[in-house]
Amino acid sequence: MNAAPTPTPDQFDQTSAGQYPRPSAGQYEAPQSYPTQYRNGQRAEEDPGKVLGIVSLVATLSTFLGFNFIGPVVGIITGHMARKRSQEAGFGDNEMGKWGFILGLVFLGLLVLGWALGISFGIVGGLASLMAG
Repeated sequence: MNAAPTPTPDQFDQTSAGQYPRPSAGQYEAPQSYPTQYRNGQRAEEDPGKVLGIVSLVATLSTFLGFNFIGPVVGIITGHMARKRSQEAGFGDNEMGKWGFILGLVFLGLLVLGWALGISFGIVGGLASLMAG
């Protein structure tokens, strides 16, 4: 009668049981770096000009709340700073900073045009009143 072989204690060792040979390098392995995802509880790297871009756009749009001169000026300055920081860090162009910068220039140009028209209408009106009388 053939008896079944008796197992040895090292057959049930946890370190060697169930392990398979590792695949060669490059096979079935996940990439080692995930630049836009969370790693070990750390935050993903953010654009350093993101907050300045938001400040730029909000400051420029504050023109509609009555900050006719200071809003666009702050928007132009912070928009330029946001775009520069984003490009230096390799994140490309900062969209909110770009729009804050562009709209700041447009609103400031409209303000200067309004001042020029107001002054010219005042001069023409003053001259007309002198001529009439």
